[in-house]
Amino acid sequence: HEDSISDIQLSFYCRELGGEFHFISFETRKMKNAMDLIRFNNLHMNIRNMGATGGGAHKFADIWEQELGIGMIKQDELDSLVAGMQFVLSTVVGECFTFRPKEDPKADELPLIEDDGLESNTDAPQSRGGSSESKFGPKMNRPESSSNLTPKPKIYKLDRWTRKVQRDTISYSSAYPYMLVTIGTGVSVLRVDGPRKHERVSGSTIGGGTFWGLMRLLTDVENFEDAMKLAEKGDPTKVDMMVGDIYGEDSDALEKLGLAADIVASSFGKLVSKEDPARGLTQGDLARALLSLVTNNIGQVAYLNAKLHK
Repeated sequence: HEDSISDIQLSFYCRELGGEFHFISFETRKMKNAMDLIRFNNLHMNIRNMGATGGGAHKFADIWEQELGIGMIKQDELDSLVAGMQFVLSTVVGECFTFRPKEDPKADELPLIEDDGLESNTDAPQSRGGSSESKFGPKMNRPESSSNLTPKPKIYKLDRWTRKVQRDTISYSSAYPYMLVTIGTGVSVLRVDGPRKHERVSGSTIGGGTFWGLMRLLTDVENFEDAMKLAEKGDPTKVDMMVGDIYGEDSDALEKLGLAADIVASSFGKLVSKEDPARGLTQGDLARALLSLVTNNIGQVAYLNAKLHK
């Protein structure tokens, strides 16, 4: 069926369970097509009960039992999420990763940020050790005395943080507590204090459903995969008002604010002053700006909750 999406990149072999995990997704609005696919391939013939979670486990339980003869054993959604995430992170190699600065030979020429917002006036060489990385970039070796330190605005190169690096799994006890942010139709933020020990502490109505709903309104795409591909081709600076659009690219005000010129000041804000908002724009530009709007909001909600619950 054309409505089904098999995500090969997510498939993996699980040694503990002795089999291959496959992922096939359907949009909820196409649930009938999913049931037809199951029936066509006789996938339901030897199944009497099936574990299920999420809103669909409740909404579609009756029709699945009537038409496919499969009973849904409902599981708590957040319990399933945390347990499943813990299983994947502790058994699947490469699923836990972070982003670090590019290994750029010219990195010495780019602004570097200290944890305390201070920059050394000395010519001390940079430390390359893994333990010397700060929140925004590699630290410089600190001098003995604080008298050589002067305040430094936190302006940094966002495009440097694109190097994907595998981390150790988070199954050991020292990893707790941590924040788990799940992005579905909406967004849920969970604090996890141990195996199967968690609570929902926050969330947001601006999530995947927001992005996909507005994408269908603003563009011609009909599936989520094409929406993401379209966003890759867009230029958000044609839609979003950037800090540089307000203060200029080289304004002294940027140093005082501690902001870079290429940071978004207002999502979709550049369209306010245009006589014809659509002129010169492609659907890709709108898709990219919309994706940034949603993900920036999710990132901010996640960051603020991490600060609140640390």
